[in-house]
Amino acid sequence: MKQLFTLLFLIAPLITLFGQGNENFNNYPETQNAYHNGTFIGQDGSTWTYTQCRGDSVIVAPSPTLGKGRNPTSSVISGTLHNGCGTLSFDYKQPFTTAVNLNIYINGLLVGNFTSSQQGLLYNSGPIVVNTPGDFVLKIKQADSTSSGQVTIDNFIWTSYSGGPIPEPTNYPTQFASVGSPFTMNLSWLDATGAQLPAAYLILASNANDIINPVDGTPVGDDPNLADGHGALNVLQGVQHAVFGNLPANTTYYFKIFPYTNSGALIDYKTDGTAPFITDTTPNTVIIDSIHFTDRTFGNWILKNILGAEVWNIDTNHGVGGTPCAKMSGYAGASNENEDWLISPAMNFNDYTNEILTFQSAYKYNGPALKAMISNDYDGVTNPNDFSWTELNATWSAGNWVWTPSGSVNVNNVSGEQVYIGFKYVSNTTESSTWELDDIVITGDLIIGMKDPSVQSNEFTLSPNPAENWCKIRFNGNQERTIRLISVVGASLLETTTSRNECQIDLSNLPAGIYFVQVTDPTLKSHSVKKLIKH
Repeated sequence: MKQLFTLLFLIAPLITLFGQGNENFNNYPETQNAYHNGTFIGQDGSTWTYTQCRGDSVIVAPSPTLGKGRNPTSSVISGTLHNGCGTLSFDYKQPFTTAVNLNIYINGLLVGNFTSSQQGLLYNSGPIVVNTPGDFVLKIKQADSTSSGQVTIDNFIWTSYSGGPIPEPTNYPTQFASVGSPFTMNLSWLDATGAQLPAAYLILASNANDIINPVDGTPVGDDPNLADGHGALNVLQGVQHAVFGNLPANTTYYFKIFPYTNSGALIDYKTDGTAPFITDTTPNTVIIDSIHFTDRTFGNWILKNILGAEVWNIDTNHGVGGTPCAKMSGYAGASNENEDWLISPAMNFNDYTNEILTFQSAYKYNGPALKAMISNDYDGVTNPNDFSWTELNATWSAGNWVWTPSGSVNVNNVSGEQVYIGFKYVSNTTESSTWELDDIVITGDLIIGMKDPSVQSNEFTLSPNPAENWCKIRFNGNQERTIRLISVVGASLLETTTSRNECQIDLSNLPAGIYFVQVTDPTLKSHSVKKLIKH
């Protein structure tokens, strides 16, 4: 039995006066360093559910630790709790090196976001004003599915709802603005001021000028996916920014922002007057090439072993979010002398401007650093050292297997119809680090006047399009081709090779949205791309 439980028992009169519920995870069953899914009976008697949590780092044992980059995203969710929630508080700490970024939801609405950047320090959330009457569900979830660091939680205490609703916010926020970037809309604003500040903001989004004001007493849950043309995000007062991602290129969106107080049946939106309104268009950016290694192959990327017995290979479960990734090490019982390249297929940069390379890297052990290189005279076949390569300036992992985004690596100063990007690994007989790569994406903005890649090729047809559960691809001729199904942010969802003049791809497990079908002729080293819409 936890010591905290004994302490709460001794101060029961205080709990009666100031609180009505608590959860100290006394029945949480995990104690080891492996991530599991499961349930346990909470102190309130309801069944709590945890997803991708471990139990080896505690505040007062036992304590759940939510994982980083887990699939599905790590969370802890209560059963149905009663008598409403006035305020809520809890303890948390950062058990490892990656910073905490944790969200707290009541009945699906975000009521708090908590961060830390100091490993091992115990924090308390302080009172979170919730003000929700009736039954409620508490959800603790990582704010980001890939980068939010592991976080240990414990000692949740909440007061019952006992007062009337807080008045409607006095004013709207100001300086509502948007900056469109590839596949993303980045929104910002200045917080509302006045006698009554909002608890949070609701941002409504649409691909048409048809946004309807929210209704008091009817909460609107988060819907960040704009594939159906509409979306919504709830953002706490003080955050002053929001992001809608996975958006198609060259598409106009409309946004309105509404401050509100309270939650649940008492939620009170400010809708009088004119709510701040903006419109923006995503850049005409397309995926030139990408590889995520999810199919456990290198696809049409080129492997060149120049020196040594060790070569690039696929690590099946240590990539970003536990997915496959590319891995290279010169160590095999001892450090060895090696030189190995991982090189993209040829890309025609003459059709684009603002070409950008992004990727993620991780490494451990001493050795020469991995390099990212670019060339427009490589022949795609022979030794890359016989051609001209320019080293690229990227952000690399600091080590200890920490996955690190490269940032936006500008490659728009290179032109040509056959541009290659390569990653060069070397090791020697005294030092041989191990490097991993994942989520390599090259994007560019189509030059004005160029044809949209969704319609530029008569190489193949898609039917039906829009599609629902399947789509048939028909080709001109029956030579061998590689087919890739790609998301709007460059994730490779399917890759296959066929020599037939038609094939069918299964879409039944994919959400509604926009995708791209890329057909590659390996002989001509050419790509043809068409847009596919799934209903």
